[in-house]
Order: sequence, then structure tokens, then C-alpha cells
Amino acid sequence: MQNKIRIGVIPAAGSGKRLGYLSSLLPKTLFPLYDRPIIHYVVDQMQSIGIEDIYIIVNIYKEKIIEYFKFVQMDLRANIYFIEQKTLNGNGEAILLAEQYTKKEPFMVIYGDDCTVSESLDGMIQNFLKSTAIVMEGVVKEEDLAILRQTCSVKLAKNGRMIEIIEKPENPPHMFRGCGVYLFRPEVFSHIRNTPIHPIRQEREITYTIDRLAKLGKAYGHLINGSNVNINDYDELIKASQMLKDHKKASKKLVEVLF
Repeated sequence: MQNKIRIGVIPAAGSGKRLGYLSSLLPKTLFPLYDRPIIHYVVDQMQSIGIEDIYIIVNIYKEKIIEYFKFVQMDLRANIYFIEQKTLNGNGEAILLAEQYTKKEPFMVIYGDDCTVSESLDGMIQNFLKSTAIVMEGVVKEEDLAILRQTCSVKLAKNGRMIEIIEKPENPPHMFRGCGVYLFRPEVFSHIRNTPIHPIRQEREITYTIDRLAKLGKAYGHLINGSNVNINDYDELIKASQMLKDHKKASKKLVEVLF
């Protein structure tokens, strides 16, 4: 039985218009998060759990993302590749672009604007590989209804099986929030293709695919032991930066105590 995930996918094609003037110069994923761009933290996180090949989905200012990773490639352990999403038609379509590169293996997806501080992703991988799930999504307890309205609301059974996930609910019924951290088996690609396009946004949303899989008993949530921020505006960027700063300070103190 496979005991690790080798392939990672980072959707990073969005523009980040809610981040104001700088989004006219930089893709959101290159915005500074404490001491490096947001997407560099995502790559670091994937590397830390043993991912070897990382495919970054690009569109807006793709040349700047490619240039950045050329600049830092000597400091990276993973192989970095780029896939262009020529039409911004949803995160489901972005993930579909990686189908030919995943080699029919399970793979991880983390959004390029996600900030997760957790030591539990290794456990998430092991739980996923032992299960029959087609998708496992990281979830956190969320008390802020405004954040749930901007993201998604998740209902879980006691064993972690996902009962439903609701995208951007006006009145969030569940106090778990899905994060931009996923594990997929290759069967997900056919389910994405069978997910209807949103009639207003004209996009194929991965959340709707996951909800359909939840109804089939093939979607699970993994409660992340840590913190997560989905970065959509400057307040969330500042919050994530402070979270990382605190984490680095705590890690440094621990090292000093041990050694």
C-alpha cells in the first residue's frame, strides 16, 4: 500500500483584486507573508511532508511567479513545474489541468493563497491513504460567521465522513470551515467533469464536486490541529503574517530550550 503522497498541485491563477493597487503589479500568491511570498510557504509545506513534484497552475502575471521560482530554485528540494490556466473558469477546472501529470496517483492540492500552520498534515495523509475516500479536505472550527459566509460551511459525522459542504452560505448552518488543503484520488477527475458549471459565475467549483462526493460517502474532513487563514484581503494577510511570526518565535524558543 502506498504510504506517501509524491505529487502536489497549487492553484495560483487568481488576480487577488480585493488586495487593491498591488494586485495590478503582483499576483496575489507573491504578496509578502511575513518573510517570503505566500506561495513559497505553500511550497515549503508540501516539501516538509515529502512531496517531490509540484505543479503550479498560473495565469495572471504568470511570468513573475515563474521568475520567482527560478530565483529560489537552488533552495528548493521539490521539482517545480508550471501549467497555464488560459481561461479563469473555476478551481475545479484548474485542478483538472493537472490530470495528465498526476500519473494516476493520489495527490495533494493546497491553494496558493492558503496559510496553514499545523503539524497534523502527515496524519491527514496517513488517514487518507488508509481510507476509501476520493477526497479528504482539511477543516477547522470557525466561530466567525462572516468568514464562513465568504468561504464554506461543513458538516461532519463523528468518524470524519463529510455529510455536506456549502459554498459561501448566506446563513452558515455548520461551524466547521473547509480549508484550501485537499487530498484526492485520481477518480476525482471524472467527478469534476460531471459537476455542473455554476450558472452565474460560469465556473466549475471544486466545492460542488466535493459535496456530490459527500452524498456518495466518498468525502471526508480532517480536523487540522493548528491554524488556518484563507487570504482574501489585507486584514487576513496581516493576520496570517502575525500567526507565522508567532509560530516562528515559539519554534525558536523550543529549540533554545532543547539545545
